Amino acid sequence: MRELVIGDLHFGVKTNSTTWLEQQIDFFTNQIIPAAKNNNIDRVIFLGDVFDIRYAINQQVGIEVKKLVRKLATEFNKEIIFIAGNHDFYSPLEEFIDYNAYQLIFGDEFLKCYPNVKFIYKEPYLVDGSLCLPWYYTENPDHFDNILYNFDFGREVHAVYCHADLSIWPGGRIASLKGVPVYSGHIHNVTEYEYGNLHNIGSALAMTFSDVNEERFLYIIEDHKIVDTIKNVTTPMFKRVYNDDIFILTEEDVTNSYMQICIANSNFNKARYIDQLKYLKSTYTDANFRIHIVDDEESNEVQYNGEGFATNINEYIENNIPDHLTEKYEIIKERIKTL
Repeated sequence: MRELVIGDLHFGVKTNSTTWLEQQIDFFTNQIIPAAKNNNIDRVIFLGDVFDIRYAINQQVGIEVKKLVRKLATEFNKEIIFIAGNHDFYSPLEEFIDYNAYQLIFGDEFLKCYPNVKFIYKEPYLVDGSLCLPWYYTENPDHFDNILYNFDFGREVHAVYCHADLSIWPGGRIASLKGVPVYSGHIHNVTEYEYGNLHNIGSALAMTFSDVNEERFLYIIEDHKIVDTIKNVTTPMFKRVYNDDIFILTEEDVTNSYMQICIANSNFNKARYIDQLKYLKSTYTDANFRIHIVDDEESNEVQYNGEGFATNINEYIENNIPDHLTEKYEIIKERIKTL
């Protein structure tokens, strides 16, 4: 059994930006559909947050996503599963579970026309050893206990597909899975954990500088193990470079990227840095550059990672308290120490 597994897409992101919508449509059309058709895939699984509901679904977004799913369901006539994530629901309250993007955009008539499509938003779904869990089931301990009671992990269940922050799952819950691999959306950065068999595969595309310097992939899972990846070469990457890195940037580095250039204060007024920044902007006229000035200590300590600047949070807070609130901050800090 070969499954194509896809992380968060967030159609409607950036306040329904048409530019982002076009890029996402291109990605779906030119990479997701061909990946499903050309890799001996038996099943496609979306791990949640196909939509980016904040207030309501934009009409154009809804129409375009429906077209894409119809095209996928027509050209790939095997099973397609959409697991509902938190941004696919209108409310975090489970009593409003029926108010979700899939019910609104697709409805029962769509499912009658395309019976190979399944939307998993209310109950778990087990097929060929793959257990698909909607967001509410991974967030609610009672639901999870019921899953452990109703399904035989290791014999009946060979993999879990869900939408969860696996880093906050308690050790007892992980142990109860008996080593069964878990593949999850929700957390946008690709994360492998030292304990258990947990895999946050990340979003299928980078969307902000919190996704910095990290390539994105579609995953091919065979017999419940990752056997191959397909790199997202369609939507832009978010990249961050520091100081002397600007002297080795190439056209490949800046093409189809949002590039944040971090220059230390002590370097920013040096002629060679100024000349190089001018050169980059004049040479790569279509590139998206953002210049960010950082202090020398921050520039020396900062690391490449998906979480931005690796600074001490307490120091950051103290250094950024407005002058008129400094006295209040010190009083509150002392009170907290006595608790």
